[in-house]
Amino acid sequence: MVVELIAFTLVGLAIGVGAAVLLADLFPAPKIVTVLTGLCSALLLGGIAHTAFGAGHPVETVACAAIGSGLLVSVLARPDKRSAHHPRHA
Repeated sequence: MVVELIAFTLVGLAIGVGAAVLLADLFPAPKIVTVLTGLCSALLLGGIAHTAFGAGHPVETVACAAIGSGLLVSVLARPDKRSAHHPRHA
């Protein structure tokens, strides 16, 4: 379980930092909010997946943590608040 927790942490941080840095114009919230959302959601959903699948499925639990973290971080995205470099087309 310790190795899975480390994997959940790394996946959550990668998703949070990736969203905050690579897609900064979509996330108007402070970067720390995006990063912590990725981290906390990966840890929470990884724990839920570990409970649901059991101890013998580390790949599935990490995949569920990554998918869930990506989905919850995407809730913070605000495409209507994009910068002037990306004009919206009607």
